[in-house]
Amino acid sequence: MFSLVALSAELAEQLVAVQETGDDAVHQARTRVRRLRSVLQVYRRAFQSTAARRLRQRLRELSTALGEVRDLQVRASALSGLAAAGTGNDGDDVLLRIADESGSAAESARLSLLADLRRADRRELLAELEAFASAPPLGEHGQKHPRRFARRALARAAAAIKPLGPDDTADRLHEARKAARRLRYAAEASVDVLGRSAVRLAAAAESLQESLGRARDLQLLSEFLVRRAAAPAMHSGEAEALTRLAADCAAQSAGILSTLPEQFTAITAA
Repeated sequence: MFSLVALSAELAEQLVAVQETGDDAVHQARTRVRRLRSVLQVYRRAFQSTAARRLRQRLRELSTALGEVRDLQVRASALSGLAAAGTGNDGDDVLLRIADESGSAAESARLSLLADLRRADRRELLAELEAFASAPPLGEHGQKHPRRFARRALARAAAAIKPLGPDDTADRLHEARKAARRLRYAAEASVDVLGRSAVRLAAAAESLQESLGRARDLQLLSEFLVRRAAAPAMHSGEAEALTRLAADCAAQSAGILSTLPEQFTAITAA
């Protein structure tokens, strides 16, 4: 039901891959956790509340552990890209230094994650998830009229996505992105029930999710560069270069946000 079996198997596979490979496995595992949490959240009325609520909480804890590593990896990758592009001035050396520091922090966090994944309660979570997926504890709503139920659940998820203004903060962007992502994953999980209408809704939500993600990542990178530019040990030329890069990232973020009204309209139409 709602792709739970496939998603639980994929999560188990990716968690093994995290211990054998690197960055992409963390990203893929985090994505599977988010898909599972979205399905359990949007379609929560389909399941007996106690079992589903407990599983959502445990998945949330795992998502936090994966997210701390992935966020550092994303920052390190973005800084490495800026360093590779170069600024042609005093900013080049400091960018390389900050990129190296961020890469080291990401790798340290990944090693800590490996120890975390070996905990007994993480293994217990996978067993609990597999049992839940193979025989979902359905409530009355989940047993009757699945098509009507799925439509109503997706309508509620779509209504949770609120339009954004030009002055919204990174936190507000984050909340809107999470709502779009939740809608996308829930719609993708209901394609077998709703067909093309679910495909259209998932595509519209994915477009909004990706735009919000790029805008927020740029905004967070801008804020990080501003903080580093203000560090007492920073030379004036280096600080000026970082400040210019921060302004450029902020401008790119604002440009993406200016395209959002059309994407919100697309979700409403879908």
